[in-house]
Amino acid sequence: MTQAKGSFIEKGIGRLLSRLQQEFLPSQTLNDIVGQAEQLRGMTEILLNLSRQYPERASTVLNVLFGLVDLGVIHDMNSASGEITRLAQKMTTVLPAEQGGVDDAFAGFAALATGQHSKVAGVGSHFVQGMSPEVKEKPGQWIANRDEPYCSPQESVFHDEIICLHCGGAFSMLKRHIERQHRQSPEGYRVYWGLAPDYPMACESYSTMKKLEASRTGLGHYDRKKKGPSRIKA
Repeated sequence: MTQAKGSFIEKGIGRLLSRLQQEFLPSQTLNDIVGQAEQLRGMTEILLNLSRQYPERASTVLNVLFGLVDLGVIHDMNSASGEITRLAQKMTTVLPAEQGGVDDAFAGFAALATGQHSKVAGVGSHFVQGMSPEVKEKPGQWIANRDEPYCSPQESVFHDEIICLHCGGAFSMLKRHIERQHRQSPEGYRVYWGLAPDYPMACESYSTMKKLEASRTGLGHYDRKKKGPSRIKA
């Protein structure tokens, strides 16, 4: 790792740990502070070791961890320590045999968090790890365990429908369903299941139909040659 790149990664690690301290270290006893200082030290050592072993993947690891904090999967210091430890164990086990590129290697790392449906205090009575806090809460919302998708992501996208990995429902447009039934934004859904950033939220036939409708109605087009009467008086 070059000195400049190493400095950049170290700053990223510092920003992540500073965020964890700010969000998850309220007023507490001296014993709590000492214990969490040890947790921070352990997480720092793990992340620095990963950055040295996998310098080309270090930035991606940090982005995944920041995303897990945004989603509420990481919601306290214990869950942060657990996620970082699991990520390190997964990398050292899988990556030596990994033949794909960086994106392939990290396609599933967002799904390393536990699938336990524990409550997160202060976010809502039915909020579970993996749901998107910014999506409105509705009765009956639920999400499937990460280890138990209805089908594999590779078998979920068809020309005329997309299969929901939570419940197996078939939809021409997935976004509205996952927000209402599973309380996940499209970004949260992709991160939760370890999907690529360009995983579609609408099937191909639906997208084609919407494009044709837009073309027929002239939506998104403006003819500069057709000018209305000037509002400026001579």
